[in-house]
Amino acid sequence: MRVSFVLSSLALSGGVLLVAEYANRLAARGHLISLVAPTGCVDDEIRSMLVGDAAIITAARPLPQGRSPVALARLAASLTAAIPPADVVIATHTPTVVPVILHTRLRRRTRSSWLYMDYPEMFRGRGVERFLLDQAPRAFDQILTISQPLTDYVSRQARAPVHTIGAGLPREDLLFGQPRIERNDGATRVMYVGDDRPRKGLHEFLAASDLVYATRPNLQLVIVSKQPCVIESRVPHEFHLHPSHVRLSELYRSADLFVSASWGEGLGYPPLESMACGTPVALTDSSGVRDYAMDGENCLMVQPRDVEGLAAVMARILDEPGLAARLAAAGRETAARYQWETVMDRMETALAEVAA
Repeated sequence: MRVSFVLSSLALSGGVLLVAEYANRLAARGHLISLVAPTGCVDDEIRSMLVGDAAIITAARPLPQGRSPVALARLAASLTAAIPPADVVIATHTPTVVPVILHTRLRRRTRSSWLYMDYPEMFRGRGVERFLLDQAPRAFDQILTISQPLTDYVSRQARAPVHTIGAGLPREDLLFGQPRIERNDGATRVMYVGDDRPRKGLHEFLAASDLVYATRPNLQLVIVSKQPCVIESRVPHEFHLHPSHVRLSELYRSADLFVSASWGEGLGYPPLESMACGTPVALTDSSGVRDYAMDGENCLMVQPRDVEGLAAVMARILDEPGLAARLAAAGRETAARYQWETVMDRMETALAEVAA
C-alpha cells in the first residue's frame, strides 16, 4: 500500500515520535510510506529516526507565526497540494484533518484515515480545533485510535469504522527485563515526566510533593522534560532536559515512585514506561490512562487537580513497601501487553480494509 501521514509539524514531541514509529514499521513490512509536513519544521532527531523508504515531503509553506485564519487556510492548501498519490492518507494532529479531507475529496480513489491521538483537554480555549476534534470524524472513511478511551469518545461522532490499534512502547530493549538500579544515598526519588504546560500537571505535582516533603525530608524529585521548565519548589530536585533513551531508562529504574498529574491524555506513555521498568505509579485519571491503569491493582489513581489526594496516594506508596512491590509487579505485567508486532498487525489489517 501507499500510505501518507500528514503532520502539522515534525518537531520533537510524543505524538510525532509515535507517528515515526508507525511509519518505520509499515515501511519495514513493505509499504510505501511518506510523511507530509510544513516546511522548516523537521527536527533532525526525527529525520534520523526514519529508516528504510519512509520519505519526508515538505509543503511549500511553513507553520504561520500567528493563528490568522487566512494563514492557516493557506497552510492547509499547501499541505493538500503536497500529499503524493496514495491508497490511504492519514491525518494525525487534529489541524491536519482539513488537508486530508480536501485531498481525498479531490482524489476519489484515495481513502481517508485519522490516527486519532488527541483529546478534549488538549484544546481548552481553542474553539476551532475542538470543533474539528468532535465534528471532523464524520468526514473520514476510517478512524484509528491509540487507546480504548479514545475509541469510546470518537465512536459517538464517527460514521465510519473505528479501530483501536493501540501503541507499543518505544525502545522495548531499554524498558523490559532491565534490572532495577539500587542506590545508597538515602534519598527517596520521585519522578515526573512532562512539561510546564498547565494540562501536564507539573504545578499540581510540585504542590503535592511539597505536602509529602513535610513528613519526608529525604524526598528528592526527578523532573524530566523535552523542553526547559520553570520549577519553583522547596523540595530538592534535579532537572533532566531531553535525556537520551538510555538515560531515561536509568532514571525510571532508579526511582522509588513515578507520578503523573496530567489533566488529559490520549494514552499516556510515561506511566506505562515506568511500569515496564518496575517502578510503582501514582497518577491522575487523565482518561487515556484507563487503557492500562487499574486503580488499586497496578497503580493508585486520583482525579486531576486534586493536590491533597495526589499527595495522599504518593505518601501511601512510599510508606507501604508491600503495596509498592505489588503495584510494581502488576505494572510490569500490564506493560508487557503493549507489543509493537500486535499493534502493527491491527494497523495493517485496518488500512488494508479501508484501501480495498
